[in-house]
Amino acid sequence: MINLLRSSFCGDQGRLGPVLLISALILVFGCQTREAPLSPGAASFKHEIKSCLTNLSATLLEPVAKRDLAGIKAALEKAESPAVKLCRLCPFEIGVTDQSGETLAVYPVKGDGKGKDYSSYELVIKAIKSKKIQQQRFFLQDGSQLYLVCAPLIRQDTLIGLVAIAISSEDATKRWDLKEKEFLAIDFNT
Repeated sequence: MINLLRSSFCGDQGRLGPVLLISALILVFGCQTREAPLSPGAASFKHEIKSCLTNLSATLLEPVAKRDLAGIKAALEKAESPAVKLCRLCPFEIGVTDQSGETLAVYPVKGDGKGKDYSSYELVIKAIKSKKIQQQRFFLQDGSQLYLVCAPLIRQDTLIGLVAIAISSEDATKRWDLKEKEFLAIDFNT
């Protein structure tokens, strides 16, 4: 009986078996789900944030490597005009940390101007360990949300610090029609 089934499905020579196996492998590995394409707003957000992070990284690399606080503040002030173009009238904040997550500078300066220690934040830990851009949503005490994108500052494959951009979720929705689910799904490393 088994030989009869084998010969009817696989032919007398058993040639259909390998064909079925190869077809199954192609289906399993070739038809995996792909990420949905980004909406125009999310694509624009990704492009603008990556561009801003690239510009910030270029100007911050030297002063962060030297822990030159005055140089870091000057680089952030110099980067103000492109950052303002990024999100006109949006309350945004740019933070710079050392390689362990200790804040070196924040721009624009708010409150007492003292930086916070973000070294225990999951986002910062992930960015430090992976040396890749990471993003996360944060809730403020008043219940509002921030979208935070954190990028490593790397020189010769060595992490020297991080630069982060925080944008309120409300303003990101107004400017780019960016929804939380889309923000969290963006891969800033591609």
